[in-house]
Amino acid sequence: MWAQAQHAVAESFLLLSAGHHIAIAVVAVLLWIRRSSMERTIAVYFALAFATATVALASHRSAREMAAFAAGLSVLWCLEIAHPKNVLSFVRTPRLRLAVMGALGIFALLYPGYSGELPSFVFSPLGVILPPTLLLALALMNAASPSTNRPVHWTLAAVGLVVGTGGVFQEGWIHAPLIAASLYAVPLLLGRAKLLEDRGNTDATSVRAVHERMHKRRVLLSKPRRSSVRKLSVRKRRK
Repeated sequence: MWAQAQHAVAESFLLLSAGHHIAIAVVAVLLWIRRSSMERTIAVYFALAFATATVALASHRSAREMAAFAAGLSVLWCLEIAHPKNVLSFVRTPRLRLAVMGALGIFALLYPGYSGELPSFVFSPLGVILPPTLLLALALMNAASPSTNRPVHWTLAAVGLVVGTGGVFQEGWIHAPLIAASLYAVPLLLGRAKLLEDRGNTDATSVRAVHERMHKRRVLLSKPRRSSVRKLSVRKRRK
Protein backbone atom coordinates (compact mmCIF):
# COMPACT_ATOMS: atom_id res chain seq x y z
CA MET A 1 0.00 0.00 0.00
CA TRP A 2 2.78 2.43 0.91
CA ALA A 3 4.61 1.90 -2.38
CA GLN A 4 1.43 2.35 -4.40
CA ALA A 5 0.63 5.53 -2.49
CA GLN A 6 4.05 6.98 -3.28
CA HIS A 7 3.65 6.26 -6.98
CA ALA A 8 0.19 7.84 -6.97
CA VAL A 9 1.48 10.97 -5.22
CA ALA A 10 4.49 11.25 -7.57
CA GLU A 11 2.29 11.04 -10.66
CA SER A 12 -0.12 13.63 -9.26
CA PHE A 13 2.62 16.20 -8.58
CA LEU A 14 4.87 15.98 -11.61
CA LEU A 15 4.90 19.75 -12.12
CA LEU A 16 5.95 20.24 -8.52
CA SER A 17 8.84 17.86 -9.13
CA ALA A 18 9.93 19.89 -12.15
CA GLY A 19 9.80 23.06 -10.05
CA HIS A 20 12.12 21.51 -7.49
CA HIS A 21 14.60 20.56 -10.19
CA ILE A 22 14.68 24.20 -11.31
CA ALA A 23 15.19 25.33 -7.71
CA ILE A 24 18.07 22.87 -7.29
CA ALA A 25 19.72 24.26 -10.44
CA VAL A 26 19.46 27.80 -9.04
CA VAL A 27 20.92 26.74 -5.68
CA ALA A 28 23.76 24.90 -7.45
CA VAL A 29 24.64 28.03 -9.45
CA LEU A 30 24.62 30.17 -6.30
CA LEU A 31 26.80 27.62 -4.54
CA TRP A 32 29.28 27.64 -7.41
CA ILE A 33 29.42 31.46 -7.49
CA ARG A 34 29.56 32.15 -3.76
CA ARG A 35 31.18 28.92 -2.51
CA SER A 36 30.56 30.05 1.08
CA SER A 37 27.80 31.36 3.34
CA MET A 38 25.26 29.09 1.69
CA GLU A 39 24.12 27.33 4.87
CA ARG A 40 20.95 29.40 5.28
CA THR A 41 20.07 29.22 1.58
CA ILE A 42 20.33 25.43 1.60
CA ALA A 43 18.32 25.27 4.83
CA VAL A 44 15.59 27.33 3.17
CA TYR A 45 15.48 24.97 0.22
CA PHE A 46 15.23 21.79 2.30
CA ALA A 47 12.62 23.35 4.61
CA LEU A 48 10.60 24.11 1.50
CA ALA A 49 11.25 20.69 -0.05
CA PHE A 50 10.04 18.77 3.00
CA ALA A 51 7.09 21.18 3.37
CA THR A 52 5.92 20.52 -0.18
CA ALA A 53 6.47 16.79 0.38
CA THR A 54 4.23 17.07 3.45
CA VAL A 55 1.44 18.62 1.40
CA ALA A 56 1.82 16.12 -1.43
CA LEU A 57 1.93 13.05 0.83
CA ALA A 58 -0.96 14.27 2.98
CA SER A 59 -3.15 14.33 -0.12
CA HIS A 60 -3.16 10.50 -0.20
CA ARG A 61 -4.70 8.63 2.72
CA SER A 62 -2.15 5.80 2.71
CA ALA A 63 0.82 8.19 2.73
CA ARG A 64 -0.10 10.36 5.71
CA GLU A 65 2.41 8.65 7.99
CA MET A 66 5.13 9.67 5.58
CA ALA A 67 3.65 13.19 5.58
CA ALA A 68 4.18 13.34 9.36
CA PHE A 69 7.87 12.46 8.91
CA ALA A 70 8.21 15.12 6.22
CA ALA A 71 6.53 17.74 8.42
CA GLY A 72 8.93 17.04 11.29
CA LEU A 73 11.94 17.37 9.01
CA SER A 74 10.61 20.62 7.60
CA VAL A 75 10.33 22.03 11.13
CA LEU A 76 13.93 21.05 11.90
CA TRP A 77 15.16 22.81 8.77
CA CYS A 78 13.09 25.89 9.70
CA LEU A 79 14.92 25.96 13.05
CA GLU A 80 18.17 25.78 11.08
CA ILE A 81 17.08 28.87 9.13
CA ALA A 82 16.46 30.80 12.34
CA HIS A 83 19.70 29.68 14.01
CA PRO A 84 22.17 28.29 11.45
CA LYS A 85 24.48 25.65 12.92
CA ASN A 86 25.57 23.86 9.76
CA VAL A 87 29.10 24.37 8.51
CA LEU A 88 29.02 23.29 4.88
CA SER A 89 32.63 23.08 3.80
CA PHE A 90 34.16 20.49 1.50
CA VAL A 91 37.83 21.43 1.77
CA ARG A 92 38.73 18.72 4.30
CA THR A 93 36.42 16.03 2.90
CA PRO A 94 38.30 13.05 1.40
CA ARG A 95 37.90 12.70 -2.35
CA LEU A 96 36.45 9.20 -2.10
CA ARG A 97 33.65 10.42 0.16
CA LEU A 98 32.98 13.37 -2.15
CA ALA A 99 32.74 11.00 -5.12
CA VAL A 100 30.40 8.59 -3.32
CA MET A 101 28.13 11.32 -1.99
CA GLY A 102 28.15 13.06 -5.37
CA ALA A 103 26.99 9.84 -7.03
CA LEU A 104 24.22 9.43 -4.44
CA GLY A 105 23.15 13.04 -4.96
CA ILE A 106 22.93 12.49 -8.72
CA PHE A 107 20.87 9.35 -8.13
CA ALA A 108 18.50 11.41 -5.96
CA LEU A 109 18.02 13.84 -8.86
CA LEU A 110 17.36 10.97 -11.27
CA TYR A 111 15.37 8.65 -8.94
CA PRO A 112 13.84 6.40 -11.58
CA GLY A 113 10.46 4.72 -11.57
CA TYR A 114 8.27 7.61 -10.45
CA SER A 115 7.93 9.84 -13.51
CA GLY A 116 6.01 7.53 -15.82
CA GLU A 117 6.95 8.10 -19.45
CA LEU A 118 8.49 11.50 -18.71
CA PRO A 119 12.28 11.86 -18.23
CA SER A 120 13.30 11.21 -14.64
CA PHE A 121 16.07 13.85 -14.64
CA VAL A 122 13.36 16.52 -14.84
CA PHE A 123 10.39 14.88 -13.15
CA SER A 124 11.86 12.62 -10.47
CA PRO A 125 9.79 13.15 -7.29
CA LEU A 126 12.17 15.47 -5.47
CA GLY A 127 10.25 17.50 -2.90
CA VAL A 128 7.21 15.29 -3.47
CA ILE A 129 7.99 11.99 -1.71
CA LEU A 130 10.54 11.22 0.97
CA PRO A 131 13.15 8.85 -0.57
CA PRO A 132 14.79 11.19 -3.12
CA THR A 133 14.45 14.25 -0.86
CA LEU A 134 16.04 12.41 2.06
CA LEU A 135 18.79 11.02 -0.16
CA LEU A 136 19.76 14.44 -1.51
CA ALA A 137 19.83 15.98 1.96
CA LEU A 138 21.90 13.11 3.38
CA ALA A 139 24.36 13.19 0.48
CA LEU A 140 24.98 16.88 1.09
CA MET A 141 25.29 16.56 4.87
CA ASN A 142 27.57 13.53 4.63
CA ALA A 143 29.87 15.28 2.17
CA ALA A 144 30.15 18.47 4.22
CA SER A 145 32.89 18.85 6.78
CA PRO A 146 34.08 19.52 9.40
CA SER A 147 30.70 19.72 11.16
CA THR A 148 26.99 19.89 10.50
CA ASN A 149 23.90 20.30 12.63
CA ARG A 150 23.73 16.99 14.49
CA PRO A 151 19.98 16.98 15.35
CA VAL A 152 19.10 17.49 11.67
CA HIS A 153 21.72 15.00 10.49
CA TRP A 154 20.74 12.32 13.03
CA THR A 155 17.05 12.70 12.15
CA LEU A 156 17.74 12.49 8.45
CA ALA A 157 19.78 9.31 8.97
CA ALA A 158 17.14 7.68 11.19
CA VAL A 159 14.19 8.51 8.93
CA GLY A 160 16.22 7.56 5.85
CA LEU A 161 17.01 4.16 7.32
CA VAL A 162 13.34 3.49 8.14
CA VAL A 163 12.03 4.72 4.79
CA GLY A 164 14.81 3.03 2.82
CA THR A 165 14.40 -0.33 4.56
CA GLY A 166 10.64 -0.29 4.04
CA GLY A 167 11.13 0.67 0.42
CA VAL A 168 13.60 -2.15 -0.25
CA PHE A 169 11.18 -4.73 1.14
CA GLN A 170 8.30 -3.36 -0.93
CA GLU A 171 9.94 -2.21 -4.18
CA GLY A 172 13.46 -3.62 -4.28
CA TRP A 173 16.96 -2.23 -4.81
CA ILE A 174 15.89 1.23 -5.97
CA HIS A 175 15.83 2.42 -2.34
CA ALA A 176 19.14 0.78 -1.41
CA PRO A 177 21.15 4.03 -1.99
CA LEU A 178 19.05 5.70 0.72
CA ILE A 179 19.99 2.95 3.18
CA ALA A 180 23.64 3.31 2.19
CA ALA A 181 23.60 7.09 2.76
CA SER A 182 21.85 6.63 6.13
CA LEU A 183 24.36 4.04 7.33
CA TYR A 184 27.28 6.13 6.04
CA ALA A 185 26.10 8.99 8.24
CA VAL A 186 26.45 7.01 11.48
CA PRO A 187 30.27 6.95 11.77
CA LEU A 188 30.37 10.57 10.64
CA LEU A 189 27.99 11.57 13.43
CA LEU A 190 29.97 9.52 15.95
CA GLY A 191 33.10 11.48 15.06
CA ARG A 192 34.96 8.55 13.52
CA ALA A 193 35.28 10.03 10.06
CA LYS A 194 38.71 10.82 8.68
CA LEU A 195 39.29 14.34 7.39
CA LEU A 196 42.08 15.82 5.36
CA GLU A 197 44.63 17.98 7.15
CA ASP A 198 43.69 21.62 7.43
CA ARG A 199 46.33 23.47 5.45
CA GLY A 200 45.23 26.78 6.87
CA ASN A 201 46.27 25.76 10.36
CA THR A 202 49.86 24.78 9.64
CA ASP A 203 52.60 25.65 12.09
CA ALA A 204 53.17 29.40 12.07
CA THR A 205 56.85 28.96 12.89
CA SER A 206 57.64 26.74 9.91
CA VAL A 207 60.26 27.96 7.44
CA ARG A 208 57.77 28.12 4.59
CA ALA A 209 55.24 30.12 6.64
CA VAL A 210 57.88 32.61 7.77
CA HIS A 211 59.18 32.99 4.22
CA GLU A 212 55.68 33.69 2.90
CA ARG A 213 55.02 36.29 5.58
CA MET A 214 58.34 38.04 4.92
CA HIS A 215 57.69 38.04 1.19
CA LYS A 216 54.32 39.70 1.73
CA ARG A 217 55.92 42.35 3.92
CA ARG A 218 58.58 43.12 1.31
CA VAL A 219 55.93 43.49 -1.36
CA LEU A 220 53.86 45.84 0.77
CA LEU A 221 56.77 48.02 1.89
CA SER A 222 58.89 48.12 -1.25
CA LYS A 223 56.87 50.63 -3.27
CA PRO A 224 56.79 53.53 -0.77
CA ARG A 225 60.55 53.22 -0.10
CA ARG A 226 61.52 53.28 -3.78
CA SER A 227 59.29 56.27 -4.54
CA SER A 228 60.79 58.32 -1.68
CA VAL A 229 64.37 57.58 -2.81
CA ARG A 230 63.65 58.67 -6.35
CA LYS A 231 62.24 62.02 -5.21
CA LEU A 232 65.32 62.81 -3.16
CA SER A 233 67.66 62.02 -6.05
CA VAL A 234 65.78 64.37 -8.38
CA ARG A 235 66.07 67.26 -5.93
CA LYS A 236 69.81 66.78 -5.59
CA ARG A 237 70.35 66.95 -9.33
CA ARG A 238 68.40 70.24 -9.58
CA LYS A 239 70.69 71.82 -7.03
